[in-house]
Amino acid sequence: MNGPDVPSTGGAPAGSARRFADGHPLAGAPGVARVTGGVFPPEGVLAGDGAIAAMAGEQVVTVAEVDRRLRLLRSGPLAARLPRPESAEGRNLRRWLVQVMVAEVLAEQEAARLGLAPEPVGPPERLPPPEPLPQPGPCPPSARPARPGVADDSADDSADGAAVAPRAVLTLAGALRTGGVAAAVLAASPAARAVCRALSVGREPSEDEVRDYYRRNLDRFTTPETRWVVPFGPVRRGQIAGPIEDAVFAAREGETVGPVEGPGGPWTLMVERIEAARREPYAAVRERIRAELAKENGERAFARWLDARHADSVVLTPGHEHPADPAQPDADHRH
Repeated sequence: MNGPDVPSTGGAPAGSARRFADGHPLAGAPGVARVTGGVFPPEGVLAGDGAIAAMAGEQVVTVAEVDRRLRLLRSGPLAARLPRPESAEGRNLRRWLVQVMVAEVLAEQEAARLGLAPEPVGPPERLPPPEPLPQPGPCPPSARPARPGVADDSADDSADGAAVAPRAVLTLAGALRTGGVAAAVLAASPAARAVCRALSVGREPSEDEVRDYYRRNLDRFTTPETRWVVPFGPVRRGQIAGPIEDAVFAAREGETVGPVEGPGGPWTLMVERIEAARREPYAAVRERIRAELAKENGERAFARWLDARHADSVVLTPGHEHPADPAQPDADHRH
C-alpha cells in the first residue's frame, strides 16, 4: 500500500467476493457481491449524498469527507504546487489522499483497541538545519542570540510545564523508508504515532548495530577543517575552487599568500586562523544513534502493520484506488 509501485490490495484477494453482514452500510448495495480485489464496481455505491469512497473495517469514509479534505489541501500554502484537479495527476492526488484518510482511520481504530492515549502535540518538530560555518571569535555556549519573533528553543511549550511532544514533520527520508502513505500518517496523526510507539517496543537496535552505523557514517559526525581567510571569512574545502583554494589550504596560520590568479584578476589572501577537523567520539553520539535507529525500526514496523491491516479490512470504490493500482485508468506505471 505504501510503496510507489504497490497496487492497492485492500479487502478480499483477487478472484473472491467481499460480502457484508446485515446492518453493514454496504450490505445489499448493488454489485457488492461481485467485489474483487478490494475495489467495488461502480453501480449504486457512488450515488447520493452518502456516496462511499472507502470502507475501513466497519467505518465508512464518504466521498463528501474526501472532497472536504481535498478542499483544505488545495486551499493550503502549497496549493500552487498541486496538479490541476481535471488532470490524471490531480485525480491520482485524490486517490492518494483517500489512502491517507483510510490509514488514519485504521490507526485510530488500533489505538482505541489497544487503549493507547495519543501524546499532547506541541509545535512542529524543527528539522536540523545544515551545520553553519563557525563565526570568527569566541561564542560562549550559553550566549544564544535571540531571533526576532521566535521563542527560546528551551522554553516550555505548554502552559503548565507538562512535557509536550513536537508535531512530526514529513520528510523525504521518512517517505523513502516507510512509503509515502505511512510517512504522511505518522506526520499527521497522533493515533498513528501512538500505534508506532507500541509497535516499537522490543525493536531497540543492538550495540553492534549502533557501532556499525557509526563506522559507516563517520561523515555525519565529522566537522571538516575550517580556515578563516581575509577577505572570505570562514571557508572549508569545496567552497572555493582552483588555484585560490590550493593556495589557501597550503598556507600556514597567519600566512599571506598571493597574488593568485582568480576571478577578476590576481588575489592576495591572508589565513588568519585554522581550526583542525574534528570528529565526535562514538561514546558522545551512541545514545543519539540508538534513539534514531529505534525510531526508524518502529516506523518500518508501523508500515508493515499498516499494509497488513489494509489488506485485511479495507475496501475501495472506483475512483479511489491506490494511485499505483495498474487497474485504475490513470495509473502511470505499467509494464
